[in-house]
Amino acid sequence: MKKNKERKYMVKVWRSMKRHLRSFSKNSEQEDLHHFRTGVKKLRALIILADSATKEPVLEKQFKPVRKIFKQAGEIRNAYINQQLGETVHESIFIQEQQQIMETSTLVFNADRDQHRIWLRKTRRRLMKSISPVSKLHLTLYYRQQLEIIAADLSQLRFGEELHTSRKQLKVLLYNYPLVSHELDMPFNAAYLDQVQDAIGNWHDNQLAVTLLSSQKTDDNYELFNGLEKQAAKLKKQLAKLTMNFREQATTVTELPIEQVD
Repeated sequence: MKKNKERKYMVKVWRSMKRHLRSFSKNSEQEDLHHFRTGVKKLRALIILADSATKEPVLEKQFKPVRKIFKQAGEIRNAYINQQLGETVHESIFIQEQQQIMETSTLVFNADRDQHRIWLRKTRRRLMKSISPVSKLHLTLYYRQQLEIIAADLSQLRFGEELHTSRKQLKVLLYNYPLVSHELDMPFNAAYLDQVQDAIGNWHDNQLAVTLLSSQKTDDNYELFNGLEKQAAKLKKQLAKLTMNFREQATTVTELPIEQVD
């Protein structure tokens, strides 16, 4: 993968990030914040890949200021998601608490917008200078190695933080795939892998709901809690079935198109 290709991709994603960040500061629309954070994830995926091909990784360190913005935005995003979760399980006090956190975090976030612009501008300049080309051989070795690691973890399915880590690893591969697909010297079933990461995401969302409700379980919400527990069992069963023969399915070519992962 040539340096020029990496730079063009970086510029494209960066412009989109800045546009959504600027829009959020004006209208506080959650969709803008979501797209900004997705852009950061895409860039970080490229950085992880590029750093893996160098003896002394430097891009991840240079990206730290942007990750600070990402984490700050995450406080707002998490409060929003928790608020929706509260609506699902009918916890009005929890909803009010999360609404307050979201509003306060948004005020603090927007107050730092000038600093955010400075960090984004300086970080982009550093990355554009430092990024290096990645050979076709390394791309293929990297993808093979990552799929082997994920396959080993999924072969003994544990429904905990390890599973969430596997999802993050899959997303790095999927985010980079549109950029490297023509240079990757191996079959890569992107549609299947997207199914797997989405299924893990559904299980994780269910776990968050179960955790929230279990901390505030009463006779009134017992039926809802029981329903979430049944759904959890169903999601685990589906995921176990989906990840059977993961290695073989992951490297079996399919003609189905894949959209950009969010």
